[in-house]
Parts: sequence; structure tokens; C-alpha cells
Amino acid sequence: GQAAQDAGARALFVTDDRPGRLNAWFGTDDNGDRPLQIVTVDAADGVRLIAAARAGKRVESTGTLNTPYVYDLSEGHEGGIPKRDLTYEPSARELATLDTRFHSVKPAAGGEYRYSLTDTFPVGLGFQEKIDLPAERTEYVSTGRGQVWHESVSTGPGALEERSGLVAYKGGGRTGLDWFKPVLHPWLGTGLGWGQTRTGDDLAFNVPGWGDSGPDHTGFGDVWNEESMTQVSEVFVDGVSADRRKSSGVYVWDADPAEHTYKVVTDTTLAQDRWQLATKGHAEWTFKSKRTPEDRKTFLPLINLGFDVDTDLAGTVRGGRTVDVGIFAEYVKGAAATGTIGGGELSVSYDEGKTWRDVRLERDGSKAAWEGEVKVPRDARSLSLRASARDDRGGAVSQEIVRAVGVR
Repeated sequence: GQAAQDAGARALFVTDDRPGRLNAWFGTDDNGDRPLQIVTVDAADGVRLIAAARAGKRVESTGTLNTPYVYDLSEGHEGGIPKRDLTYEPSARELATLDTRFHSVKPAAGGEYRYSLTDTFPVGLGFQEKIDLPAERTEYVSTGRGQVWHESVSTGPGALEERSGLVAYKGGGRTGLDWFKPVLHPWLGTGLGWGQTRTGDDLAFNVPGWGDSGPDHTGFGDVWNEESMTQVSEVFVDGVSADRRKSSGVYVWDADPAEHTYKVVTDTTLAQDRWQLATKGHAEWTFKSKRTPEDRKTFLPLINLGFDVDTDLAGTVRGGRTVDVGIFAEYVKGAAATGTIGGGELSVSYDEGKTWRDVRLERDGSKAAWEGEVKVPRDARSLSLRASARDDRGGAVSQEIVRAVGVR
């Protein structure tokens, strides 16, 4: 790559003599792009290009920096690889179609990848591929028995990352999928890997602060290397601090086996000049717990709180309009000793949390979900949101997000 750049080449085509598509890096040593088009081609196309070059022919090429569509294809074979043609040509009814939107308040470099997983090989192989945010595209994804996916999207690059749980799509269906859609807030999802568990008298909590409003998206921030963000978490036992860290993780070791009230708190910040939204967050989870079996992890009954606001790709709503704001609550997956969730409440602020107004909510039947209307002033610059819910076993959750949504 450097030799072609030094020679003033306008394009570089790279091939080899092996079957399949060549996958190699020809950018700069620090993973940057070069000021020329670089294309890798398989051996058959390489032969054609070499012959054309020797004949003095010219090549015209066009490229699309950010593809408007992506195919994520995977086919499994139970019991072994069959002795037949392995060409995979799925029909439309075998693929899920996703109308995917990647939100960003301003242009930013990002990365994304969808890892294929099966019940026989629960490890996904791959790496995030570049995408410029904001973006919209159509994605076609394999479905079928045993086929699940783990999805990961980052921006910054790498400063904030959203992770899904294990997702199984339905063939022939079409659905929307949003990444980094406001409200950025703590969500204790199935993609976490650990946390919200008790083993005997040891408790472990993991409360990343920037999940988006996509389905089961947990959001992680690189608070150790990024100056534009902070997160501090703390856990209390009957009102007394047991652990406090600059992290999403906190612990209680050798807890009293009797039942006590626990409260986990996390505070987050994002620099407004860079991120604009979710500049300050405060979340609390309260629950009761006593000794659990020592030979396995028991998931604790922490309550997740989610938001639903229809924004544009920049995370904004229009001023001078009425906007529907929804909230919902549910226990972390697999939680033991759960109860019935209710008591949803919501407040809104137009002055970044200085003053608050209660929002009248309507409950969605028997679900732990509520919706209210917010009249956005024409001169507002942002909406801050404060929401809470509780259960009938002494558990509760509350979240306050300053500059949760922008106003245009």
C-alpha cells in the first residue's frame, strides 16, 4: 500500500493465487485510510485484471463508501457437513429484512458487526467493520433453527458501544432496528455477560450507563480512556455504602445472610460539546436480598427501566409540538424473587433539570408500560426526563437523564 501511494497510484488492486476472497489490510500502520482506492479481488478476477493491464487497457471503478445494504448470511448443517454443493442461496422468506437506523447527533466514525452463533458453537468470530454515522440501510439476515445473532455497534470510535443479547429473527419478516437512538440510559441487558447476581453471600453488580432505546441494547462507555465521559457506581446495604468505584461494576463480599435492603446507584456524564445528549445521568435500583445457594449464581430482582421517544437520526424532536413519551419496566432476565411491577411515573424538564413538571401517564392495560404527552416549547433546546417504577416487594428503579432528547 505504501509503495503504491509513494508511486502516485490512483488505485491499487490486490490479488493472490489462492481460492476465495482475499482478506488483508493495505491501509496505514495506524489503521488509517490511504488517499487511493484499494480493492482486493479473488484469483479469477485477478487473472483478468493482470491480462487487461498487460494489454494496456484502462479500468474505470466506482465505489460506495457506506453501503446502503448488507447481507449477514449463515447456514448450519446438523450432524456434519454434507457431501454436496454447499452454495447457499436463501429465498426472501428465509431472510429477515431489517430497516436499520444508526443515530448520531453529528457525523462520527463508527463500527458494527453481527456475530453468528449456534447452539453447537456459542462463540462468534469477526470484528467490527467501519460505518460513518448517522446512517440508514437495509440489512438481510439469515434465520432458521438454532440461528441466533449477537450485535455490536460503536461510535467514537470505540468510546461508546451498544451490545444486544442473543437475537433470533423470523424469516420473511420486516422490522425496524435502531442504534444509539435516545434515550441513552442504563439498561441491564442480556448482552452484559455478568452482573446482578448473588452467590451465597457475594453480590456482583454491573450497571453500564448508556444503553439506547433499541431492543435489549446495553451501552458501555470507555470511562478509563475517554476524557469526554465519566461513570461512578456505588452499592449500599441498609443505607450504608459497601463499595464505590469509577466503573460500572460494584460488589458486596461476605454480606450478612439475613435479608437486607440493597441500593445500587450510578452517575454518568457525557461532555456536551462532543455528545450533546445524555450529558448527566443518575440511576438507582432498590431491592431486598438474603443468602442464596453457594453453588450457582442467582439473578437478583433489579428492575430495568426503558424509554420510547420517536426522534430523528440526530436524536431530536420538533419544538412547538406534542410528543408522545413512553416508559416501561421489567425485571432483568432470569431474576428470582420477583413481584408485580407498577407505579410508573414521569417528569420532564426544559431547562436541563433545574425545574420539573409531572407528565400524566396512561397505563397500557396490565403491562408495566405507560405513555404520556409532552408539549415541547418552541424555544426549548432539549428535554430532560426523570422516570421511576416500583414493585410490590420493596423494589424500585429511578432514572434521571439531563438532555435526554434534543429539540430542533
